[in-house]
Amino acid sequence: MKLKEQLKKNENGITAFLAVVLLAVFTGCVFDYYYDLNDDVLMKDILAGVYTGEPESRNIQMHWPISALISLLYRLVRPLPWYGLFLCFCHFGCFFLIEKRSMEICKTYRGKLILALTEGLLFTGLFLEHLVYAQYTVTCTLLAATAAFLFYTTNERVKSGEFIKRNIPAVLLVTVAYLIRSEMLLLVLPMICAAGVAKWGSEERIFTKENAVKYLSVIGLILSGILLGQAVHMLAYGSAQWRAFMEFFNNRTELYDFQEPPGYEENRAFYQSIGLTESEKILLDNYNFGMDEEIDEQLIGAIAAYAGENKSVQEPFSRQLPRKLRFYIYRLTHGPGDTGSDYPWNYSVILGYLLVIFTALCGAGRGKKETVRKLLGTGWKLLILFGVRTGLWMYILMRGRDPARITHSLYLMELCILAAMILAQWQKIGKGRTKQICSFTVLAGFGILAVLILPGSIREALVNQTQRDMVNQPYRELYSHLSGEENKENFYLIDVYSSVSYSEKMFEQVDNSLDNYDIMGGWACKSPLQKKKFALFGIETMEQALLARDNVYFVRKAGEDMEWLAEYYLGHGIQVELIKIETVADVFELYQISAISGV
Repeated sequence: MKLKEQLKKNENGITAFLAVVLLAVFTGCVFDYYYDLNDDVLMKDILAGVYTGEPESRNIQMHWPISALISLLYRLVRPLPWYGLFLCFCHFGCFFLIEKRSMEICKTYRGKLILALTEGLLFTGLFLEHLVYAQYTVTCTLLAATAAFLFYTTNERVKSGEFIKRNIPAVLLVTVAYLIRSEMLLLVLPMICAAGVAKWGSEERIFTKENAVKYLSVIGLILSGILLGQAVHMLAYGSAQWRAFMEFFNNRTELYDFQEPPGYEENRAFYQSIGLTESEKILLDNYNFGMDEEIDEQLIGAIAAYAGENKSVQEPFSRQLPRKLRFYIYRLTHGPGDTGSDYPWNYSVILGYLLVIFTALCGAGRGKKETVRKLLGTGWKLLILFGVRTGLWMYILMRGRDPARITHSLYLMELCILAAMILAQWQKIGKGRTKQICSFTVLAGFGILAVLILPGSIREALVNQTQRDMVNQPYRELYSHLSGEENKENFYLIDVYSSVSYSEKMFEQVDNSLDNYDIMGGWACKSPLQKKKFALFGIETMEQALLARDNVYFVRKAGEDMEWLAEYYLGHGIQVELIKIETVADVFELYQISAISGV
């Protein structure tokens, strides 16, 4: 009897856990887990000790407390793929929390199972791409979206102390999300605030001392977690070396993510004024700026500022706004097969808005006045949420930075808030036929959408995996060759454009030993970590090492331009010969650089 009572008491958690296990088994059996981008691979390499020979607590992209924690796990048990496990734990953990909270609102076990199945199918259909091909930006938003869901579905009738206690998990999720990817959390924070306003506005009496304590305390705890994490992060990166690099990092991000280096010929006077020659400027175009020690934070900052000024003149705000607004509407409203459409995310969100209105009507009484009151009470919340989402979308579109990992994240946050609104309103509908019709309509709506999009999501993920395996095969041969026993005393500098296509499996052939190669640009270039790595191999600068060391080689993919390398040295008064040593996997070429004497 006690066992039966315990199972009944914990049936929500057990059922949610089984749903997570089912999803994990499905994805694990059908797919391989990947780090989505080479950015994530480098973050993992830094944390695991692959980059500098020992696990580093500063991986540049994440805030220090969370990267320090992951690096500590690597220090404790080096061979395990801790970073991949961390990302998967976040993904499946969020799914578990959403499932468990959803089932708490249901009264019958049959209803709980149907709801869990519907949410599982919808989550898989929408999120499968990011579940299998993990990217920390999306992970950050999933944590924040789960926090918003938990917060909005908290029973507002409980006392302030209990309300705050129940929202501690939401506070922790937002804090961890900020530590993982602060820029993304700050981008979606207005949506969380919109959810907070809507939740507070759901109270029968809004402006009371009790409600002020409840909501302001939760807000205060979230802000405290963010501020504490930021303070610790700033202390960890407080040295002069790290401060200079972070300025370089931020300026580089502005230049490449939101601007682009202006052409040299038409802007010759500007480049000459900052002391950058045409052969040196090519390094900015092909991302191999690590070759030139004179390309520092001030120079990159000056170019980014100049590029921004040019962009604002060439494309003034007033000209961009109508065009971007039309694109925003197009992306939101167009369906499968339409180029540039955000299907199925956009249809899921549109359905969410409609079902929020539908559940509000189901909760209204029979009188016309009650119906109008319900519609107005729901309408202002949706208007605020839609207004915030429109502002955020226009911000990223106007900035010209809208990759799928950001746009899908915005949809994910919005959909979780809408789902929370639906559940909260559904809970307040009285028993009877109206509630049954409401339940059937909501579950059928999301269930049909999930069934429609799931086959396409699986097919797309499988095609993506096949393509990745094909692209990665020569890279695996290259990296295996470079780190082989006969080459372990050598060091290899890889052209950036020759390296960008590579992505890595999380849990297959994990090797966290030191790598004897690095790319010639990218976001870790010129960092204290790169200097530490170079010191291990006796390298002072790329330019000097390629020319003076007979065991330092240049690597490029066949077909990628390499004339820039000879031109760069020639611009510095040295004529060089590029001697091809060998070809690996019929794709990559290894070169030794030597000066031509007597020239």
